[in-house]
Amino acid sequence: MKWFAAALLCLATLRPGAAAETVVVALTDSTPNFSMHMPDGSFRGINVEVAGQICQRLGLNCKFQPMPLAALVAHIRDDRAQIGFGNLIKTAEREKTMLFSRPYWRSTTAFVGRPELAGKPMAELVKGRKVAVQEGSRQAKWLVDNFGAAYTPVTRPTIFDVVATLPMNQADLALAPMMTVHPFLVSPEGAAFGFVSDPIDSGWPVHVVISRQHPELQARVDQTLEQMTHDGTLGRIFRAWVPFDIF
Repeated sequence: MKWFAAALLCLATLRPGAAAETVVVALTDSTPNFSMHMPDGSFRGINVEVAGQICQRLGLNCKFQPMPLAALVAHIRDDRAQIGFGNLIKTAEREKTMLFSRPYWRSTTAFVGRPELAGKPMAELVKGRKVAVQEGSRQAKWLVDNFGAAYTPVTRPTIFDVVATLPMNQADLALAPMMTVHPFLVSPEGAAFGFVSDPIDSGWPVHVVISRQHPELQARVDQTLEQMTHDGTLGRIFRAWVPFDIF
């Protein structure tokens, strides 16, 4: 497929005479601003650019594989991918199956819906309503932990699919990171919707994930992310997609 060929970015520049280590890099396939199929057939976004920088700076031969979030988690767990960009939050359960880099941005989550729902306490906002959320996400777990059976879950594999439930009247609310919902809200399809709650907390640190079979990559990825922070590369990548820093 054209978009998939574009996703297999250029190989990292190699040092003369050096053999490149080959790693599979898994990315979510439909995350607005972070990893998206573009109209021209390319695969672009913040995570695509950050991953490309890491591969180049570490001299890795990276094979990019876009996939849904649940598949990404399974690929990292089973060592079918060695590095993953799924905007994942660290949890005790996930730490059993994968390694986490240093945080490289902070995710703030809020409910999205029609304006008339705004201003309600969260328990009242959610009660009896259909709430769309990404399958396998931290937001899905947060809903279960905090509201149990008070709502009807509408799970979808990607953020694009989550927000699409709103104009299609398949859900009353969506719970998703504000960064990934922003493109929907400024589109014609999202004009009738907005954020209808305060952020659910002060923000969750987001990490690159690494296969537990390759602990040496964790330190190397951490070092590269630190370099990219100090030399301004990380900030430039984020500001090319959103008009503010999200660290």
